[in-house]
Amino acid sequence: MASKKKLYLIDGSSYIFRAFFGIRHNLSNSKGQPTNALYGFTTMLMKVVREEQPDYLAVVFDSKEKTFRHDMYADYKANRDVPPEDLAVQFPYFEPLVDAFNIKSLRKPGYEADDIIGTLAREGEKAGMDVTIVSGDKDMMQLITDKIHMLDTMKEKRFGIDDVKEKFGVEPERVIEVMGLMGDSSDHIPGVKGVGPKTATDLIQKYGSIQGLYEHLDEIDKAKLKEKLETDKDNALLSRELVTIKLDTPLDCKIEDLEARDPDNNKLRELFTDLEFKTLLAALPEGEGHDGAASASGSEIKRDYDTILDDTALDDLIKKLKKAKAFALDLETTSKRPVKAKMVGISFSWAEGEACYIPVAHRYLGVPEQLDKQHVLDKLKPLLEDPKLEKYGHNIKYDLIVLHNEGVQLQGIVFDSMLASYVLDPSRRSHSLDDLALETFQHTTIKYSDVAGSASKQVGFDEVEIERASEYAAEDSDVTYRLTRHFEKQLKGEDLELYETIELPLLEVLAEMELTGVLLDTDHLKKLSKKLEKDLKKIEDEIYALAGEPFNINSPKQLSTILFDKLNLRTVKKTKSGYSTDVSVLEELAAEHDLPDKILNYRQFAKMKSTYVDALQGEVFKETGRIHTSYNQTVAATGRLSSSDPNLQNIPIRSEVGREIRKAFLADKGCWLLSADYSQIELRLLAHLSGDPALIRAFKNNEDIHSRTAAEIFGQPIDQVDPEGRRMAKAVNFGIVYGLSAYGLSRQLKITPKEAKTFIDQYFDLYKNVKTFMDETIEMARHNGYTKTMMNRRRYMPDINSKNRQVREAAERTAINSPVQGSAADYIKMAMLHIHDKMLKEKLESRMILQVHDELIFECPEGEKKTMEPLVKKAMEGVAKLKVPLTVNMDWGENWSDAH
Repeated sequence: MASKKKLYLIDGSSYIFRAFFGIRHNLSNSKGQPTNALYGFTTMLMKVVREEQPDYLAVVFDSKEKTFRHDMYADYKANRDVPPEDLAVQFPYFEPLVDAFNIKSLRKPGYEADDIIGTLAREGEKAGMDVTIVSGDKDMMQLITDKIHMLDTMKEKRFGIDDVKEKFGVEPERVIEVMGLMGDSSDHIPGVKGVGPKTATDLIQKYGSIQGLYEHLDEIDKAKLKEKLETDKDNALLSRELVTIKLDTPLDCKIEDLEARDPDNNKLRELFTDLEFKTLLAALPEGEGHDGAASASGSEIKRDYDTILDDTALDDLIKKLKKAKAFALDLETTSKRPVKAKMVGISFSWAEGEACYIPVAHRYLGVPEQLDKQHVLDKLKPLLEDPKLEKYGHNIKYDLIVLHNEGVQLQGIVFDSMLASYVLDPSRRSHSLDDLALETFQHTTIKYSDVAGSASKQVGFDEVEIERASEYAAEDSDVTYRLTRHFEKQLKGEDLELYETIELPLLEVLAEMELTGVLLDTDHLKKLSKKLEKDLKKIEDEIYALAGEPFNINSPKQLSTILFDKLNLRTVKKTKSGYSTDVSVLEELAAEHDLPDKILNYRQFAKMKSTYVDALQGEVFKETGRIHTSYNQTVAATGRLSSSDPNLQNIPIRSEVGREIRKAFLADKGCWLLSADYSQIELRLLAHLSGDPALIRAFKNNEDIHSRTAAEIFGQPIDQVDPEGRRMAKAVNFGIVYGLSAYGLSRQLKITPKEAKTFIDQYFDLYKNVKTFMDETIEMARHNGYTKTMMNRRRYMPDINSKNRQVREAAERTAINSPVQGSAADYIKMAMLHIHDKMLKEKLESRMILQVHDELIFECPEGEKKTMEPLVKKAMEGVAKLKVPLTVNMDWGENWSDAH
């Protein structure tokens, strides 16, 4: 018996907006043309065609003209905002894209996309087809039957009759009754004022319809509800009509006209080139005409995967890997935290499409017999520790750490596809294996949630059935192998040098730091937590006294009531839910009343207590007594490292609480902590890059740059600069590096924008070359589409030519900062590599344990203090020859606070 034909109706208008708001807004081509909605819309189309393989399909759009609903109700959709400018400029491309895919696009003046979809869905159902409406719009749920379903590809969820009942509490055919009562503010459909979803559902469940409800209105025993229903009866009936999707829309096409066809790859090539969808373009096949659907709509990669369950197969695998001399590997474990993780299995790939998985620790009822983990590791150890056999990985630092804890010292790491992706484009939306596979090969990988579940239903990987785990794990190694081959060809010249000299070798240094960890004094943190609790209670009482009553300090709504209704303070910024009480608002209001300042103090203390003082205590590993943060190389677009689990980058350095937290970071017994912190490295790099004589002279004379700037601007001797003048000059010095505007500086210094502009103008008059450098940097970014650090790390600036002024100015600020901050990041990484190599050569017991922005922390035995201090200083200060000296502040202490 032939299977039913599948009809897919895509709600194009809905997906345009969802793509726009769901994908980062700085996605643009080199001309500054925003492309985020277009990219999301395109990949969604490809996903539907690739994964669903429809026999018939259409993309349906709303028409610009008013519809018959506006004739019924003039205020229909009256409160809809005008589309954002960055979206409006993308509108002309959507239908040409659909046309290039050879998919029928439909719209009809006077009707909405919903009406066209509803009409075609019913026709498809009558013709015996399985119909799927691709949309996330709840209004469409009224169309669902046993033959018509809804698919939300962005949530990867399919909806049937039971899902409608779960959401609305009624069957699909009665959804319009519920919606008629509750209305819809987004479409300005009135409904019955004061009747929400729950009440509407209860009423329709009882009376079946709006008509049935009004026939039994005298049974409503709640007087207020009855009054609302009586008052808004006409609105209820009107709203029901407005939300009802028309099922007899006159159309110029038939179902047969929607038959799926191969895409027109020439048209796609032209559009992808114009929009600069490089990865999508690369996936298109060569040749003319309609080349077949596989490439444009994605295709499955060929695969030959095995599961290794006995010694014979394991021995055969080892022979293959030795013969290949290069292979990708990927571990499956019990935890995302590498220092905590235990191996569950390991996969290998030695050629495209060829991979295997060796399960060693799966546990569930009926699990097949697996090879013993230690036996497998013993057999693989010579292979994994052989530096002549080349290893590839995707975030291979993770595998390196896990294997180390399993007794294997992984050697021969020659490629990490995640790092390669990052070096080639640090601003890429994601460097994950799944996303890179989709972008590079148009291949949708098996997701972790596909095999292990998600949220509360997620199980450990050791509980996943081996058959499912094997396909997932082997695919990861296979895709890693393929990405390695792909990125090897792309990494050339400066990118290759940056990758080979900094990023790849650094991963082993970071792995060692993560494995070492840092000793934490939890007793100190417990005492600090109790002290902060008392401090918070004191501030809380002061806040209540100033407010004249107790209230929930953490409730923006209640705080807003106190500030603006009771105390009548000036409203600064409005949000959808009322008046804003964010940090910028409170900082502005602090000059007018004591309460906002107290709220800011309360928030800071509460955040420090929860984020660090309390949370860090739970991060200590019982096995080591230390915390083991993870360093991330591929997060910050500037090239800086970030840390997570826990994040140690943002502990305040100058606040009293911040210093107390740092006291909890200890040196081991018989050791000291050495702090080595670059002094004003970004300003020194600005002096070098701009070649400004006044800046260079100040640094060469070892002057305090902030006092020097204040002295020149205020026209006074440097020894007469007061702390307030130095503070203001410091804000300007560092603000300039970050492209700070006059308005931003005025907020920071609490002066008028006019005064701030005068300050900035005086700065540029003093350091004229800095202004020239900034202007030239922006112009180069505008011309090239990217900026570069001194080590030639590129950062792409797709928004530098944006027509949106705010977006463009934000890109200009980024362009100014990136070469400076990025060069600083490159140099501390280089210093880490040099120091690590020197410590190895001299066989020192000292260990690098922390990196926080421009600071390195070392744990050193007492006997190595005299060796380590000059070693570190020489490496850090000698990492580059600049027009000004790089200087490092160094100190020792038994804890991090004392050493800083």
